[in-house]
Amino acid sequence: MAKLKSLSFWYGLLLMVLTVSFTACVDDNDDTEAPYLEVDPTTLTFENGGTQSFDISTNRPWNATVEDNANWVTLSKTSGEGSATVQVSVPEGTNGEAKINITIGNQSGPLKTATVTVKSGVVVESKVLYSETVGNADASGKPSVSGYTGWNKTGDSAANVTYAGNNTTVRSSGLANTDAYEGASGPNAVFFGSAPATFDIQKIALAEGQTNLKLTFGGSRSSMGDDGQYDNTFDTSKFKVEVSANGTAWTEIAYEKNNGDTETPYWIFATANFTLKKAASELYIRFTANESSVYRLDDITLATGNGGQEVDLEGGSVVEPGEATAITIPELIALMPEPMSTGAVIDANADRFFEAVVQADVESGNYTTNNLQVAVEGATSEKNGVTLYGSQVDPKTLGLKMGDKVKVTLMKGAAKVQNYSGLYEVTGSKDETWCKVEKIGTANVTPIVITADKLAAYQAMTVTIKNVSSDGSGTWCTADKYDTHTFTADGTNITVYCQAGSVFAGQTYTKATGDLTGVATMYRSAAQIAPRNLNDVKAFSSSEPVITGVNPEKVSFAAEGGTKDITVTVANGEGKTLSTSGLSGILSATVSGNVVTVKAQANASAESVSQTLKITLDGTSSSVEVPVTVSGKSSGEQQTITVDFTPESAYPAGFPASSTEKKTARETFSFGGTELTLMASNDGGYYRAASSDDSFYLLIGKTKAYIELPAVSGKKLVKVVAVSRVGSSASVIVGIADANNNIVAGGEAVKWDNKTDFTYTYSLTGTSVNTAYRVLVTNKYNAQFTKLELVYE
Repeated sequence: MAKLKSLSFWYGLLLMVLTVSFTACVDDNDDTEAPYLEVDPTTLTFENGGTQSFDISTNRPWNATVEDNANWVTLSKTSGEGSATVQVSVPEGTNGEAKINITIGNQSGPLKTATVTVKSGVVVESKVLYSETVGNADASGKPSVSGYTGWNKTGDSAANVTYAGNNTTVRSSGLANTDAYEGASGPNAVFFGSAPATFDIQKIALAEGQTNLKLTFGGSRSSMGDDGQYDNTFDTSKFKVEVSANGTAWTEIAYEKNNGDTETPYWIFATANFTLKKAASELYIRFTANESSVYRLDDITLATGNGGQEVDLEGGSVVEPGEATAITIPELIALMPEPMSTGAVIDANADRFFEAVVQADVESGNYTTNNLQVAVEGATSEKNGVTLYGSQVDPKTLGLKMGDKVKVTLMKGAAKVQNYSGLYEVTGSKDETWCKVEKIGTANVTPIVITADKLAAYQAMTVTIKNVSSDGSGTWCTADKYDTHTFTADGTNITVYCQAGSVFAGQTYTKATGDLTGVATMYRSAAQIAPRNLNDVKAFSSSEPVITGVNPEKVSFAAEGGTKDITVTVANGEGKTLSTSGLSGILSATVSGNVVTVKAQANASAESVSQTLKITLDGTSSSVEVPVTVSGKSSGEQQTITVDFTPESAYPAGFPASSTEKKTARETFSFGGTELTLMASNDGGYYRAASSDDSFYLLIGKTKAYIELPAVSGKKLVKVVAVSRVGSSASVIVGIADANNNIVAGGEAVKWDNKTDFTYTYSLTGTSVNTAYRVLVTNKYNAQFTKLELVYE
């Protein structure tokens, strides 16, 4: 009887568990009713614009999106919970077809999707005339466009198509466009090298009446910044599309892109709808990249369609003229699209104009080429300044000065607004007249007193920030290199920008607190201030003689000795001389003008010699110290380990292959048989990065990031040679440290300026046998390595 009761208990428990399990599998919503989604109607047809609606029946939260950024479709709401009615508006005169996707989901992802098709005007069934996927032939040799034989052209009009290119090749490297958009073919793509680079599609046959056309293509842009991070934003202003009837006279056409550049694999899908004013028997298409080695192109298709922008292949784009009308800078800012999205045409039918005052002191040189910053005369509130960008508006070329009052005319169909990483720009194609700037008088520029946290809102306007403290003393910039400095006000950091070759070149500043004046601007979504002239920073000016720098910052000799020169840079040093101290024994120094020559006799000892050279500006308190090391005489039993990071084969399986895969945790990897242990900071990371020439390098950062080097049995580490690369950070500071991150003798941390010499040698003393040491990053920048050479003895 007891056995029967036990079986009954376990049977009941099992039944209860199964019941709970099946109930819980409906979804994670509190409502246990199965999810459902219906839309009615599934098609909306507009003859000539207007507003219609569709109903959503569901028991879950929903989202509605319009495919392919068809911005002529407007929805009254894009999300909700439960059943709803959504109004759809289409402007008059619109011809086209779009799809609205409605999705319901839960925390695990989408559950159901429904689609409403929107048809407006006369929707023509599309016919593919020509398509090219760039094939899948071997492209490892980076063949030129003319030398590539793996083309994969299809379509009724493709029989006679040929290709031509200038500075363009076919490549399979880089992130492939797999799944980036419907029909993405990958991996081969057209790569645009040194700008201007062009790719021409020649002789697409057009039949009679084929004037309403649709061009689509996939594209990507990958540009690496000074910090080793990639900018994948597809800048349409630097990638131009043109068409021609004969391959000689070209007419630019506008295109729209989706937001594929916001997520991996960073490929966009672009569409251009256009109508030929006059039929042609053949069509030529040209793609031009005006930025070097960052653009790729794939999956080009030409099809019949509903048409769009009217194009005159004989005389250019045709736009009905309209009377020029005024527009204000606040109105321009209100038109700005989302950051880094495609620029929006200001007015397709009429010129627009406004009056403003030039803000930058062009004569002093602290402005960026092709940037004209203008603001409303007398304005004191935010968002009354804007930056005109392009070679057509370079203030020096136009002969403009600070305080010049100008009339700016923005050409119909050509001038665009662009939100470039937070910078409000008005711009256009460099090959098309999009702007006219006329000087009409002069005006006073009175700085507006603001707080540091308001810099971005006052961009392109002249401002003053009170009670600013400098970050110490130094040189604003040099004749050949710009510089930035971090000042503070009320706990807010302020980046001060000084352009190379401006009046700030070679000028020094000191630690002080006072007023800071300049033009507010933006760089990579961060606000900056650019002082117009030295008067704007007079609170921080210094006339005291001072040593501002030495090159190199440390000196190392082989055991055989020799001589090396150190160039000393001095500000306000007229009549002053240099002197040296600190060297003795086999080391000595002499001075000639601003050059200090260090002489090392041969070191007969097995131990290295390390001393500190002190260079002093006589009659002042200004001095600088330079570490000097002479390697010890070799025992003749040296062992050298070389790690080359440039070939892809050097990296082990599982090593992070891009910034999106970067790691920070301590981990040991084998590079070509040499084990290195890497660790990065939480705000940095380490990964394999690609150069524009398809070679690779190791990137690691930031503060306290390190590469731990192997310990060799019975030997000690005596020299580390690190090789960086062009384009790497010029601010990163790197040294050699022990396992506790204490810098060792001869491994003093130095700034890698990465100007002309990218090799940094550390001759170490006092190291121990059987001990691992580290290449250590000591500040908030990324270090880039193409090679490491390690010498043990």
